[in-house]
Formats: sequence, structure tokens, C-alpha cells
Amino acid sequence: MPYEYQNDVNAKKIQKLADPEQAQAVLQTVSTLAGMTEPVDGDQVNQWLGLLADAPIVAQKVKSSHDMIEIYPGGKREPDRIFMTVDDGKVTIVAVGAASH
Repeated sequence: MPYEYQNDVNAKKIQKLADPEQAQAVLQTVSTLAGMTEPVDGDQVNQWLGLLADAPIVAQKVKSSHDMIEIYPGGKREPDRIFMTVDDGKVTIVAVGAASH
């Protein structure tokens, strides 16, 4: 059974990003990958980091969390960020925003 995909982010927040179209394209890719991918028994975060890298989408694990991934839709030099959690066969988009640095 593939991953369950859920987007908990209001569409208005996505429109406030620097490049909302690019963010939407990344969200669509994540949704597609979720529907095509079987969860592994082990480290699902690392599985997703590999899937995103192959897409190619720039992402990294959030160090202070065991299940959160930070996605850079426009690359690390652009301000937009998408945060998703991966746990127990479920992928959830939990937040979007602009980097503060």
C-alpha cells in the first residue's frame, strides 16, 4: 500500500510564497511520489530524502525532529520553504513559509 498524502497547509499561505507556482509544482511531485511509493520498514525519512533527491528536489532532514523534512522548492538560495513529516506510511505537508535569513 503506498504512502498516504495529506496537505495541512492553506492554499492562501502557498500563494504568499515568493514563487507559489514552483511550490505548487513541488507539492504535486510529492503527492505523486507518495501515491507511487511503498513505505519501507526502516527509516522512512531517509527513503524520502532519496526520492526527493532523485526528483530532483533540494531537501534535508530537520535536525531537531525525527520525522520532519525541509524542502527548498527554488533551491537553498531562495527563501521559500516547505515542511513535511514522514511517519508510519503517511506524508503530511505541515507548513510553508519564507526563510528568515
